[in-house]
Amino acid sequence: MAVTKIHAINRSTRDAIKYISDPLKTRDGRLVEAVHCDAPFAALEFEMTARMSHEYNGNYERVGGRQVEGQRVQQAAKSYHLIQSFSPDDHVTPEEAHEIGLQLMRELLGNDFEFVIATHVDKHHIHNHIVFNAYSLTTLKKFRSQPYITANRIKEISNRLTAEHGLSVSLKRDEQLDKNGFVHERDRHQSFRAELRRRLRFIASRATSPAMFEQLCEQMEITTSQRGQNRGYRLPEQQRNIRDKSLSDTGSFTTEGIKQTTAENAQNQKRLIPLIDDVYEMCDSLDDLTFLLRQEHDVTLKRQRNGSYQFTFHDGTKVPAGLLPTGYQIAFMSEHWHDPSALKETQPAPDILAEYQAQTKSKMTNTETLMDLSEDQVLSVDKKGALVQLEVPGEGQLTVHLNHYELRGKPDHLQVALQANYYYTLTDQSGERPRAVSIRGEALIHAIDLDQGLNPELVKVPPQAVLGHSDKGLTITLPDAGYERVFIPNDAVSYDRLHQQYTVQLGNHWHYNAAPVATIDDPEPKSISLTGEALKPVLKTEQPMLGRWLIANRQRQYMQAQRAGVSRLSTTLSELRANHITDRPSLGRQLTAVKAQLVEVQSKIEALHTKITDYNDLAKFVFTRNQYQPIIDKLSEAPEKEERRLTKKYHDEIQLYETAVSNLENREFNPMLTNEELGGVIKEQEQTLRSLEQSFKQQTTMVNKWEDIANLVDELQADQTQEEREQQQHEHDIER
Repeated sequence: MAVTKIHAINRSTRDAIKYISDPLKTRDGRLVEAVHCDAPFAALEFEMTARMSHEYNGNYERVGGRQVEGQRVQQAAKSYHLIQSFSPDDHVTPEEAHEIGLQLMRELLGNDFEFVIATHVDKHHIHNHIVFNAYSLTTLKKFRSQPYITANRIKEISNRLTAEHGLSVSLKRDEQLDKNGFVHERDRHQSFRAELRRRLRFIASRATSPAMFEQLCEQMEITTSQRGQNRGYRLPEQQRNIRDKSLSDTGSFTTEGIKQTTAENAQNQKRLIPLIDDVYEMCDSLDDLTFLLRQEHDVTLKRQRNGSYQFTFHDGTKVPAGLLPTGYQIAFMSEHWHDPSALKETQPAPDILAEYQAQTKSKMTNTETLMDLSEDQVLSVDKKGALVQLEVPGEGQLTVHLNHYELRGKPDHLQVALQANYYYTLTDQSGERPRAVSIRGEALIHAIDLDQGLNPELVKVPPQAVLGHSDKGLTITLPDAGYERVFIPNDAVSYDRLHQQYTVQLGNHWHYNAAPVATIDDPEPKSISLTGEALKPVLKTEQPMLGRWLIANRQRQYMQAQRAGVSRLSTTLSELRANHITDRPSLGRQLTAVKAQLVEVQSKIEALHTKITDYNDLAKFVFTRNQYQPIIDKLSEAPEKEERRLTKKYHDEIQLYETAVSNLENREFNPMLTNEELGGVIKEQEQTLRSLEQSFKQQTTMVNKWEDIANLVDELQADQTQEEREQQQHEHDIER
């Protein structure tokens, strides 16, 4: 299998590159390759790009690390170290492993970052080490590493590449859980690690000191341990500790991470409490509190999907209501309006474990759906999995690798078991740069059906079952079948105004959110996912007509839709007249022309992107030479003793200067530009790129507009043809 890991380098990029470039591990350096830099001087070139970024973009929080109360608490990432390990069972060659690593970086970073890749052959398994700069050579902005998301994206890209090369892929979901030896009782797809992350995040959103964090861990049945600088966490059923760094890519649960988080929480709590005190005495209800906080202090209070509440400051800072003291909890405040003194009284500590369980209980259970794959959807299949290609609505033709444990059946009749609530990473390889697309399993289920031509069935909804209809969708109730509410998205709902009848599109494998009817044994049932196959027979019954209130509500929505249709038709006619389009062929030519303009703008963007990258690759040396030239001049004029002192003091700067001058001489590129002039060119190129990107967005909108016009014209022509057929049939009936 190919296993991938990534972590930030906060201290020495030089040491990391020195380690991965070890000649004893890389066949005397033959398996070391650098992109946009020279391997022996890569760390220095990374530093040059970073300093140029600080000069032109500013060296503040988003590029220089986080701060709390003016104190720097976390070093910013200087670079990233990515490891890709191959299974010994794959018998991959060093050259092939090296090429797969290069392909992985091209898909992950495009052509924007400097990096060094080294393939190690000193162990029984071949593996790639890749160190890449945290700063883009093209945009001079930092690489955005998102916890779990970035690591998952790298794994998905690696899995697809190894599958294309006939190699095995890394473990996922079920197999990884089997390896861990634990499946949680509430959800068999949850592991110790996932449950720990959820509980620790819940605790971290409420603790205002490291001591309180430890107390809440104890209440949440988490055992903590400290060994040197490392912390370990363990649940009751768990046999071994899980280290803090493996639970978060950003170090949230390390000792330093906890200090940082709790300090921020304490600061936010201290900031929020006086604002609540200021308005609480004037409140008679939660609505009053919400209104006055927003009006007086520009603070928003909203209820989350899991039932909890969250405050949001005007600067975007989000504060969960659970962070506040017991007296300021929403439930307590709601019972003591007009009594501000009650908020300050000491209250018993809440049962945090029960609160956590109540919030997580509202989450929908996961579902596994078995889908048939057609022969034209499967590109390749072997014992490790299958490579599948299909048309995804709104995204185009995408490719996804499905692991062997997700597959069922035989190669000539494959099926895949999909999780409706998981996210799958697919790849669009139609452009010059591969594009990763993350979609929910439910969307993937829809796409597989539609790609096979399996359209959903139209089913009439019994009028008595309709609870309400909004812009988001239709809510129905089926108490006889045991469902208090079932929600169907609006894009699958249509309404016949004449017969006052709703019709919904139901696919056998498609899922719909349902709330079961409460019972004595289960007064607060968990939401479930109901398939179209189970929903169809329940709906196919005769019921009374709609109620008056619902007819009026639907009449209003119908009129809104009619106005939107008239507006769409009016806009279409105006565009056709303005562009002198009188028939379908001329409309086709117009659509082809705007699509060609879109392709032209995209080509210009790619060409300029390459030009900027090449220019900045040279500009970093000119910038560094100019920046440290005064130090070199000062050294040349200083006495011998002073020169030795200054040489020791400015050792790093001198090394950067000499590397920059050497590169400029080797490339025969030595323009005498000032850093201000360099900055002017960089800003000008950036503005040109932004202008082209804006033009691309406008041209995309133009293409979408003309496609919509073409679709409307086709719909009108189809309706006209249908009317003509009906008229001919009517005349024929009269003649008979």
